[in-house]
Amino acid sequence: MQRSAQPQAAAMTETSVAQTSVAQTSVAQTSVAQTSVGLWRSAMDLALNAFLLLGLYFAYALVRRVTADDWATAHLNADRLLDFQRAIGLPSEADLQRSFFLDKPLLVRAANMFYMWAHFPVTAAFMVWVWLRHRSRFAAVRNTLIMLTAGGLILHLVFPLAPPRMKPSFGFVDTGVIFGPNPYDLGAAEAANQLAAMPSLHVGWAVLVALSVVALSRNRFRYLVVLHPLLTTTVVVLTANHYWTDAIIAFVLVTASWLYTAKVSAISTFATPPPPGPYSVPRIYAPIDPASGADEEIVDLRDEPVTSNR
Repeated sequence: MQRSAQPQAAAMTETSVAQTSVAQTSVAQTSVAQTSVGLWRSAMDLALNAFLLLGLYFAYALVRRVTADDWATAHLNADRLLDFQRAIGLPSEADLQRSFFLDKPLLVRAANMFYMWAHFPVTAAFMVWVWLRHRSRFAAVRNTLIMLTAGGLILHLVFPLAPPRMKPSFGFVDTGVIFGPNPYDLGAAEAANQLAAMPSLHVGWAVLVALSVVALSRNRFRYLVVLHPLLTTTVVVLTANHYWTDAIIAFVLVTASWLYTAKVSAISTFATPPPPGPYSVPRIYAPIDPASGADEEIVDLRDEPVTSNR
C-alpha cells in the first residue's frame, strides 16, 4: 500500500507543478496584455491633454483677432483703471519704476528676459512634473489651468486694456523698447494680444504652479515655490507690462478656479493625506505537496504563511 501511494503522490506532485507552470504562463501573458493596454491608454490620455492645452493657444489667438485693433477702448479702459487704482490707494507702478528699477539696466534686462522666457517653459515643466509624479491629480490641475485661461480670455474680450508701457503720459517706461530685449521685435506680436493686460496670465499661471506644488508635493522645501508668483508679479509690474489690478484679478481667478476644481475632484488643498484606515488582510488558499500531510496552504499577503488541515 505504501509503495502504491508513493507513485500516486509523485504523479500528483508533477500535476501540481504542471498546473503551477501553466498558471505562471497565464499570469505573464496577462501582465503583458495589461501593460500594452496601459501604455495605449497613457498615450491616448497624453494626446487628449496635449490637444486640450493646444486648444488654449488657438483660443488665445482667436481672441487676439477680435480685440487686437480696439485701441480706443483699450486706452480708455486704461485711463479709468489708473484713476481707480489711485482712488483706492494702490502705489503708482510708474513711481516704483523710477525709484527702484530704471537706474539698474542689467536688472531691467534680466527682468525683461524673465518676462519673455519664463512664462511658458516654467508652466510646461510644471505640467510635465504633475503628469509624471501625480498622474491622478493631472486632470484637476489641467482643468484649473483651462478654467483660469478661459476666464482670462473672456475678460480680454469684454475689457480690452492697454498695458502701462503704452501709457507714457502717465510716466511709464517701456523697458523692452528702451533696455531690451523687446519681445515684439522677435515676432511675438503676431501671437500675443497686446491689449489683453487684464488679467495677467503670467501671474495667474505662476500662482497656479505655486498653489499646486504646495498642495501636491510633500517636500519640506516646497513653499519656496511661492517665490515664483511673487517674482512674476514684481517683474510684470516693474517692466510696465501689467497693472497691480491685473495681478489681483489673476489671483482671484486662479483661486476660484482651483477651489471649484478641488470641490469637483475631491482633492485636498494644503492637507497631508490621512494614514490608511484599518483593513483586513486577505488570505489565499493554494494547493501544496500532498506528501506534507496538509490539504491547503494559507498564503498571508503580509508574507506570514501558515498551514492548516481543514
